[in-house]
Amino acid sequence: MDVCLLNRRPFFLFILTFCFCAISCGDRFNIDTERGRNARIDEANYQLSTGNCQGAIDIIDPLYSSGHVTDEIRILKASAYACFADFSLLNLIANLSSNSNYFSALAKSMPNTVGDGRLEYLYSAVDVLTNDSSTLNASSRGKSINTYMVFLQLAVVGEILAGYGNPDASGNQGTDLSYANPRVDGNMSNTNACALSAAMSTIADSYNYSSVSDSNSTAAVTAINSACTSAGYTCSNITRDRSSCTGLAADAPSLVAVAIVASVNSAW
Repeated sequence: MDVCLLNRRPFFLFILTFCFCAISCGDRFNIDTERGRNARIDEANYQLSTGNCQGAIDIIDPLYSSGHVTDEIRILKASAYACFADFSLLNLIANLSSNSNYFSALAKSMPNTVGDGRLEYLYSAVDVLTNDSSTLNASSRGKSINTYMVFLQLAVVGEILAGYGNPDASGNQGTDLSYANPRVDGNMSNTNACALSAAMSTIADSYNYSSVSDSNSTAAVTAINSACTSAGYTCSNITRDRSSCTGLAADAPSLVAVAIVASVNSAW
């Protein structure tokens, strides 16, 4: 009997070890523990680093929807949506540093075609950072959110320019953006025209509450502000609600969008 027990001991130890590991691994992503929350954040970052956009969303969603949500988690969720749009912060920064026309740099950074869904993913990312438009003003958001928002909205501008402006491989404009008030067939959609001016407004607003300080990004923000000034407006005073344009003759946001579109055509 003693010999039998001794012979079985390794088997019992294996079972105990297996059960312990199963319990520990199953608890790895428990959002009610600090260890579990950190594990989800680390895993989401890993999934983003490999380009697995959906994997990042799947792992961060339970934490994003919980009472443990933080600005870091919001940025991860927004980054997962931006991942679907092929947004690369490093690529954007590289293009800003190598192109004297910042609108061309933005268009080069975000190649797309209208209707391919990429712009809508960027809108979803923006909605995450603004809590579904409840915090459109930078003063109601943290510095880390506003820092990421500057670059995310630069990507929105680039996506719209590339989608409607038929740029070449260097980002140079091939076709004028078109938006009129009242809107006519063949124009940019009301949402996308308004999103262009809203993005430029958000960039100016967020920059003032961010930690963005490198010369190229700052110069891009300056170019955005200059385009608003040329249109007859101050960027930060323009509505940051992309749904506010109706395309009707008496619609003030649509009139602003018309002026911004014309100014961007001139600056690009």
